[in-house]
Amino acid sequence: MPPQIQVAGLAPIKVDGELLGYTRNGADTTKEAYWLDVPGDENGGDDGPPIDVQYLGEIARVRLEMTKWDETVANKVRARVKGAEAGTTATPGTLMAAGGKTVTLTIDSPQLKRHFYKAFPRMPIEMNRGTKFSTLVCEFECHKDGVTGQLYTDAAS
Repeated sequence: MPPQIQVAGLAPIKVDGELLGYTRNGADTTKEAYWLDVPGDENGGDDGPPIDVQYLGEIARVRLEMTKWDETVANKVRARVKGAEAGTTATPGTLMAAGGKTVTLTIDSPQLKRHFYKAFPRMPIEMNRGTKFSTLVCEFECHKDGVTGQLYTDAAS
């Protein structure tokens, strides 16, 4: 198949199946791999280049600049931890995956859909307030599902 222009289409953003809203210019997704250098005396040990590199897995980051959103769902995002309330902090030491405190995040576009099984808003959450329209900026960190090992699928559930 020859290279083609890809257009995902309108991308509603859903958190745990609820419509959060719509972005300014789409959802930016970055896959980030983790690696471990294997040092060896053949290349000078710890001070030289590695003799091999181990792949340790991946996460994804999804950055959203929302210009239209549901405030009730946004407050669930602002709480950061599933079941917590916006404006309060969850219990320090809460385990996100093992404690069931992550959410599902879906970029529900018709052509390039992505459904992330375990997501949480790890990075700063920003919002401007003033006479111009507000923008809610948040970035989710997404991890593989503990059961299937999938980071994402292209089918929402």
